[in-house]
Formats: sequence, structure tokens, C-alpha cells
Amino acid sequence: MIQIPNLLTGSRSMAGVCVAALIVAIATPGVARAESTAPAKAESPVPAGPPKVRVIGADGAAAGTAATAEPLSDVERYCTNISDPAKDARAALQTQRLQELEAQVTAKIDALEGKRREYQDWLKQRQDFIESTSSVMLDIYSGMKPDAAASQLAGLDRETAASLIAKMKPRTASAILSEMAAPVAAEIGSVIVQKTNKAMDEASTAAGQAATAAGQG
Repeated sequence: MIQIPNLLTGSRSMAGVCVAALIVAIATPGVARAESTAPAKAESPVPAGPPKVRVIGADGAAAGTAATAEPLSDVERYCTNISDPAKDARAALQTQRLQELEAQVTAKIDALEGKRREYQDWLKQRQDFIESTSSVMLDIYSGMKPDAAASQLAGLDRETAASLIAKMKPRTASAILSEMAAPVAAEIGSVIVQKTNKAMDEASTAAGQAATAAGQG
């Protein structure tokens, strides 16, 4: 009787162990299934490379992709930053130089225009001088004796006398001047030279042509 309880007690212990083992066996496949069905651990994102730029061809179709340019270095950034101010400075310098040249050209044109006006005035004075005497008076003085004509012409104003003598034949004019007093003949001769100087005429003509060419340019 004493041993029966011990056996019963041992039987209960064994039964408990078996039950526990059965529970563990049943629970283990569920855990495994849970682990197998658990979502996979997210992988760490792969660093993205530089963004791609689509290249469009002349026909509008995509010609491919190209990676964006690499970041500029400090030197390149510096050069980029100062390039526009440098261009502006060069443009301002060129504009200033052009304005200076334009002012110089304008001044030269004005000077040539002044020379041209002087030439036109001189030409008009010469023409007026030549046309100031009538052919009738010229014929009268040319037909007189040199000494008589000299005394008559010496009494006229120097420009009128010079105009008459300048239109005479060289032989007649020289004969009349030789009969005049030296100071009077010198004054008349000086007026004739001033009004009919070929060197002055050529210089004035050249100045007028240069002024005209500059005005047309």
C-alpha cells in the first residue's frame, strides 16, 4: 500500500513531462512557419548615382541619356564668377575707345569742313575780282599809252587797278606797271598775286577735295 502512491506520483510526473514535450513539438512548427513567413529584412538602399539627363536629338527623339557634369572645382567656380565682369569691363573699354575715335574723326571732319568753306569763300572772291571789271574799260586802258594808262590806273583803288591789269595781255600789263611809281606798282602786284596765286589755288582745291571726300565717307 505504501508503494502505490509513489507509483501514482511517478506516473503523474511522467505524464506531465510527456504533455509538455507534446506541447513543445506542436508549437515548434508554428514558430518555424512564422519565421519563414515573416517579411524579409529590408536591404539598405544603394546610393544613387548622379541624375541622368535626357538628350533630345534634332528630330525630337530621345538620343540617349548623359550624366550631369561633375561639380566644378574652386578654381573653375572662381573663373566662372569673374568671367562676366571681365567681359563687361572689356566691352566698356572698347566702347570708350570707340567714342574717343569717333570724337577725333568728328574733329578732323570739322577742320576739313572749315577748310572747304575757306576755299569756297576764296574762290568766290577770286571770281568776283575777275568779273569786277567790264570789258569796255579793259579795252580802253589796253589801248592807251603805257604812261597815260599808268597814271590813270594809279588813281583807282588798288583792287580795281589790279583786276584791270590782271586781265590785260602780259606785254601791255608789264609796260603799264613799269611806268608807275615803284610803291604803287608793288601794291597792285601784291593784290594780283593774292587773288590769282596758283599755289594757293591748288592748295585750296586739295583742301576742298579732302573735305568733300571726308564728308562723303
